[in-house]
Amino acid sequence: MCSSLANPSIEGPAGARWPLLDHRVGSLVQTANDFVPSNTSCVSQEPFSDEKGAYHLLRTPKAIKVPVIARFPEARWRLDMPSRVDSDRRSNVGNFQRVVVAEHHKGTRQMLLQMLRKWGFEPVPAANGSQVLQIVDQERPPELIILSRNLPGIDAIDLCRRISEHHAEYSPYILMLAMPSDRGEIVCALESGAAEYLTTPFEAKELRARLIVAARILKRQDSLIASREQFRVLATKDSLTGIWNRRTIHEILEDELDRAAQSDRSTGVLLVDLDHFKRVNDTHGHLMGDLVLRETSQRLKKTLRIYDSIGRYGGEEFLVVVPGSLQAELSELAERLRLAIERNPIRIGEIELCITLSIGAAIVPPRGKLQASVLAVADEALYDAKRLGRNCFCMGG
Repeated sequence: MCSSLANPSIEGPAGARWPLLDHRVGSLVQTANDFVPSNTSCVSQEPFSDEKGAYHLLRTPKAIKVPVIARFPEARWRLDMPSRVDSDRRSNVGNFQRVVVAEHHKGTRQMLLQMLRKWGFEPVPAANGSQVLQIVDQERPPELIILSRNLPGIDAIDLCRRISEHHAEYSPYILMLAMPSDRGEIVCALESGAAEYLTTPFEAKELRARLIVAARILKRQDSLIASREQFRVLATKDSLTGIWNRRTIHEILEDELDRAAQSDRSTGVLLVDLDHFKRVNDTHGHLMGDLVLRETSQRLKKTLRIYDSIGRYGGEEFLVVVPGSLQAELSELAERLRLAIERNPIRIGEIELCITLSIGAAIVPPRGKLQASVLAVADEALYDAKRLGRNCFCMGG
């Protein structure tokens, strides 16, 4: 019988002397006084190497409580291992993804850390469930968690459930390691949030293969998330100006009116129109007109407060939603927007264009008006500004 997940060890060849232990690894764990026979039933056939030597992973029998570590002699290692270039190319499977190694046994944890570094991962050690939760709650959570079933502090099944519930959308890939058990426990682990269940003892090449699968799944997940984000941007932003599109700015206005009704506050609305914009297109072409729209929208956006919203309402018109605004504050903001465009001509190459704005403003009292009626008031005020000679704003009643 082999021990549980704890106590993996490294077997040296016959005649190996324990004083020749690799000092970097030997300093991490204790060494045994007695040699572990090479015919142990749990010996892995997969060597694990570093720059100076190679190791054999095995599972220590119950009779031996302390892991043993030794290196192959360098000549033996060079015969057994392929060329350095081929070895590195095949072993670098992690692409430096962060992996939490949640294992309470120090020797097991250190050997897993060393293997993961060799395979191209960025391992982060954890000795109990509380440490795992602290790590996954960081701003940059890990992509992978190797979780021991016997982790102290918090039951591993409950830990999987808590991680999955807290990170419902971007849950880490959890690989649970445990002794062979009934199918019921495996089902319970997978249902609680674990993505894979690996029974021990296992060979290093088996763990590496499971991590390759995990890395492949995570890569595809990242690709899907990136694609979804691109679709979200396309669905909510105006492709020319980069501000909110008409549908989204309408939704923002509706949400603000709902919040204003609950908090008993007023909401300001501005309809902004570029004066004589048709002349720009007729004189300089539609490409120049697009550049003017883009520059104008960015200037307007920079002039607004962080909690104000601006969207392209249609053609050369923009809709601005101003939460918690009174009439005096809305009038001041409208004048700032007008001056932000009038004072500085738009320069595109050698062409300098003087652009002005006409603005219609409306105030929505708490629980006052529906969105359609608010926009109608602002639109009427905009036409008043046009009739008064443009390059001004009017407040709707």
